[in-house]
Amino acid sequence: MPRKKSGLTPAEYAILGLVHQRPAHGYQIAQEMAPDSGLGLICPLRRSNVYFLLGNLERRGLIEVEQRRDDAYPPKTVLKATAAGRRAFETWIWQPVARLREVRLDFLLKAYFLRDAEPGSILRLLEGQVEFCRRYLGEWQALAAGAAPQSFDRVVIEAKLAAAQGTLDWLLDYRRQLEEQTAADRPAGAKGEER
Repeated sequence: MPRKKSGLTPAEYAILGLVHQRPAHGYQIAQEMAPDSGLGLICPLRRSNVYFLLGNLERRGLIEVEQRRDDAYPPKTVLKATAAGRRAFETWIWQPVARLREVRLDFLLKAYFLRDAEPGSILRLLEGQVEFCRRYLGEWQALAAGAAPQSFDRVVIEAKLAAAQGTLDWLLDYRRQLEEQTAADRPAGAKGEER
């Protein structure tokens, strides 16, 4: 994956998120990033890529290596997020994805890490992402109004509009599912608190 001009790649944020959740061994992180489930469905990485990115994160001061000793076994390397790593991850996770084509990667990574957090957490991120998509859609709709009907510009604009509308529809459907799940998870006495 190409490196973004600033910040980390999505794969680096995914790895940082794992060690932010709890200290882990490199092989545990590689298992989480395997292509068959969980994070690997979003951002699959080979074991060698995981270790390469762990090295990058360590050089940047975002994770640190700790040796844990057990009398019966050789020392094991455990990776954990530094204070700078925790700050970087917490800043990243709450920012809506600013490029529509990155929603299917970056937003899904953020949703993965927020899925077990406080119920309103993922809805808060989702609201920001929905608002971004609506603004994006509005900007392209304004361009469409000025484009000649048979022009190539119109073809490009319609492709952008279709992608934006599809993403917005998916986000709204996901929000509806989360709201239904949140309502179903509320205790019986709390039903009167619904909107």
